[in-house]
Amino acid sequence: MCQSHLLLPTTLFFMKILTRLLLIFVIYYLYNRFFSSSSIKTMTEKQNTVVIVGGGLAGLTAAVEAHNQGNTKVILIEKEKNIGGNSMKATSGINAIEPLNNDSREAFIEDTLKSGAGICREDLVIKLVDESRSALDWLIKESEFEAGNPTLDLSVVSRCGGHSVGRTHRCPAQNGRPVPVGWKLVDTLKKRFTSYPDVEVITNAQVLNLLTEPNQKNVKSVVGVQILKKDPETEQESKEEIRANAVVLTSGGFAGQTGKYLPNGKHTLLSEFAPQLVNTATTNGPWAAGEGVRLGLAVGAGIRDMDQVQVHPTGFVDPNNPTAPTKFLAPEALRAYGGILLNGNGKRFIDELTLRDRVTAAVYRQTGTNHNHPDSLMSKVLPKDYAAAYMVLTDDAVEGFGKSTLGFYASKGFFTQAEGIENLAKVLDVDVKELEQEFKEYDQHVGSDKPDKTQKTFFPGPISGPTTYWVALTTPVVHYTMGGLNMNTDAAILAEDNVSVIPGLYGAGEVTGGVHGHNRLAGNSLLECVVFGRTAGRNAALYAQQQ
Repeated sequence: MCQSHLLLPTTLFFMKILTRLLLIFVIYYLYNRFFSSSSIKTMTEKQNTVVIVGGGLAGLTAAVEAHNQGNTKVILIEKEKNIGGNSMKATSGINAIEPLNNDSREAFIEDTLKSGAGICREDLVIKLVDESRSALDWLIKESEFEAGNPTLDLSVVSRCGGHSVGRTHRCPAQNGRPVPVGWKLVDTLKKRFTSYPDVEVITNAQVLNLLTEPNQKNVKSVVGVQILKKDPETEQESKEEIRANAVVLTSGGFAGQTGKYLPNGKHTLLSEFAPQLVNTATTNGPWAAGEGVRLGLAVGAGIRDMDQVQVHPTGFVDPNNPTAPTKFLAPEALRAYGGILLNGNGKRFIDELTLRDRVTAAVYRQTGTNHNHPDSLMSKVLPKDYAAAYMVLTDDAVEGFGKSTLGFYASKGFFTQAEGIENLAKVLDVDVKELEQEFKEYDQHVGSDKPDKTQKTFFPGPISGPTTYWVALTTPVVHYTMGGLNMNTDAAILAEDNVSVIPGLYGAGEVTGGVHGHNRLAGNSLLECVVFGRTAGRNAALYAQQQ
């Protein structure tokens, strides 16, 4: 009894010590769990967050490349219900230096600068060309692999207008079905980006403003975005601020709104900078309204070449709705494989593979011939003074382009078939002998580089002989806006002085200007999205990690 009595104080003393130690441990754990660790984690996420505005090819490229830098949270914001944008509609292909066709860096640069008519930023063009092959390699690397082979195939190469050699890559048909190159590239990167566990995609969300704060040098920096989210089921709208250390604008151009006013009553950018094109038909979706340009302007960004708007010479005319304001593009690859253009008199009038602006101007000059033959397809379908041309392909040209792909356009009612030149002459309501002579003159140049009456030097194949002719009506359409926010070769958006950068703001794709100058070459838009999208995403992530 006496010994137990003596041990009791000692036992109580040690229990108190253990209790206090346990309490200290619990406090330490809770502090680290809910305060210290959480605080560090929140700070890290804030410092390493990159927001991408726009879910087309440029946006997806930037998002994947930003994520590839590691330690970066990437949030992709798209105002439509699905990501993809106008990139989904691209059909001609993506350019890259093609050694198999004796292509060269110098030739590609020269072709691009020539098309730009002296107002391209040469440093941007050089970057575009020098990184073209690595851009294709990167796309293939980021695609899924099946049985050890990439699911992205860009092996079909054609020579499009304004190019001195064939360097425009697109996808071959699979299982007899066409594979549109724009759709395939978007699908490839969409699968890659959404496979990452630590990224976020926000759709049905419009960016209202870029958030800014002065940095340590008292320079206004972009630190996030304010968005307007819309619930697709309830239509309920809510505003939200997303903090980030860098924002990449990849929201496209402004060629999708060709009227004078936007739905909200503001003037369209097209009416401000290219009023002569108001109410011209367009190939763009209505989502291409130029919001990214306006966001940049609101924080003091510089702009360039805003009056340079590309009117593509060939948009398909739907015989059942010839004056529809939005049209399917008749891709340049159709002419690359031998499609020719005829006016209302059944005469060729231009080198079909010259620069787009020249072909467009020539089509406009032929407007007066459209109703010269009352029983022609043109006279029956088109209103007077509606600029248009016939596009005619032989069976060989159709096979070269891809019969399954052309079959898609035929299913839309865009093509009429005529067996032999006699029936073609009936469709055009012209004299068959004159049409035969026109085609004979063309065929005399096949296999040589001697220029014909239009100064054409590349003739994909003969157009005379027994064949089925595929005939479509085409019209010039607003297609692409070369101008936009000014940027440097790091894809950083420049301020109004066009020298200093706006910290934390990057851009890529059609929202920016400087690469294409006066006139964009076919295949350079998708290439620009990948080259500058990668640059923007990478540099935005690195900038975010340094903050």
